[in-house]
Amino acid sequence: MKSSIKILLWVYLGLLLLEGALRKWVLPALSDELLVVRDPVVLVIYGLALAAGIFPFNRFIVAIAALAVLSTAGSLLGGHRNLLVIAYGLRINYGHLPLIWIMGRVLDRRDVERLGAFLLVMAIPMTLIMVKQFDAPMNAWINRGVGNDEVGQLFGADGRIRPPGLFAFITGPQLFFPLCAAFFFDEISGAKRLPWYLLIAAGLAIALALPVSISRTVMLGSGLVALAFVLALPFISTRFSALARPLVLLVVVAAGLSQLAVFREGISVFMLRWDTAEDVPGTAWTSVMNRTVNGFTNPYYFMQAAPLLGHGIGTGSNVGARLTSGEVGFLLAEEEWGKVLLELGPVLGAAFIVLRLVLTGWLGLLAWRALREKRNALPLLIFAATAMTVLQGQWAPPTVLGFAVIGAGLLLGALNPSAGNAIESPEPPPSRRRGFHRLPGPAERRPPAVLREVSS
Repeated sequence: MKSSIKILLWVYLGLLLLEGALRKWVLPALSDELLVVRDPVVLVIYGLALAAGIFPFNRFIVAIAALAVLSTAGSLLGGHRNLLVIAYGLRINYGHLPLIWIMGRVLDRRDVERLGAFLLVMAIPMTLIMVKQFDAPMNAWINRGVGNDEVGQLFGADGRIRPPGLFAFITGPQLFFPLCAAFFFDEISGAKRLPWYLLIAAGLAIALALPVSISRTVMLGSGLVALAFVLALPFISTRFSALARPLVLLVVVAAGLSQLAVFREGISVFMLRWDTAEDVPGTAWTSVMNRTVNGFTNPYYFMQAAPLLGHGIGTGSNVGARLTSGEVGFLLAEEEWGKVLLELGPVLGAAFIVLRLVLTGWLGLLAWRALREKRNALPLLIFAATAMTVLQGQWAPPTVLGFAVIGAGLLLGALNPSAGNAIESPEPPPSRRRGFHRLPGPAERRPPAVLREVSS
């Protein structure tokens, strides 16, 4: 049963990477239906997990179930009658979350490394497509949006879009390449899942995608993973010889990039985008910092503005906006926490935000313990790539929700030894348990019985 779930997890990841291509190029007429293309896979995984007795029933799952019930009741009591919007909102906030713990139960370190190697290999064609999109006109076929929309991508700079690769929008590369960077740094520190030439090609692809994306989020997200790798180095090994391989590979990647004209052009366009952020030269860092800080401070305003029972779960999503108003857009708020509070109200909205805070903190604590106690840096690298997506990512877009679930699930799987399938540590031997050692019972203290020959 676990092997079947593992296969379906591969399908889930494959659909996450190809979902945008299906909606843009292959089946544009079904772009709306393909928003939920991964949902049947999730439902089958849940059914198999229940049948195998490995569906998680922990405090997180209880909290998720309780919030789902209360969110439904609050939306109905608040006068929100569109059941389809409510169902879609429940899918966004709660429907895929149990998959995180199922991944933690069925995946081990080897499985996670294989999935990571697949992501690294996929980074190569992803970047090649982004380069093609970067060079092509904005109205070119390869730059079309979902549903065959000719102007469906975000403007970058210098007459170019922000290339999304196989994804529907630039949000895909913003989450994909930091996760690839996490596995790349794990590989060069000693995982050795890929041959050196393929690893160098993946490193070149990741580094080239950063400027070509014309996205500050891609650059900053990957930079955060690189910083986590530097901080983890003293825990991985204290020998300088162990650092030779990462340094050599990074030098080779840097030397290769310097020979690519498209990399230099990408840097030029990226810096133009950076310098003209918010249409005021020199305010790029201020814009990034304000956006980050406001994401944590604005909820105070939204808590005061939100009705007690909210406007109804799902109303703030693009799908909810289309079903309720007939137009696609941010009907309530663009930032995630503001949308949550306006949808669910100040009480339930705050409870859902606390759930995400606790989940993010718990994942971070597990990753730190793995690094400190077992010299396992991969969970920390994955955490650096996905923490903000779990905490504040806009889960309404299916790509963002998918990477939040995949990232958290891979982190839990990376905690498991290759031969094990459980998150929990095995019970310690009696000599290491707290309290007194167990004393032998009376029957165990008796001398062994001696058989005596009975004369007849």
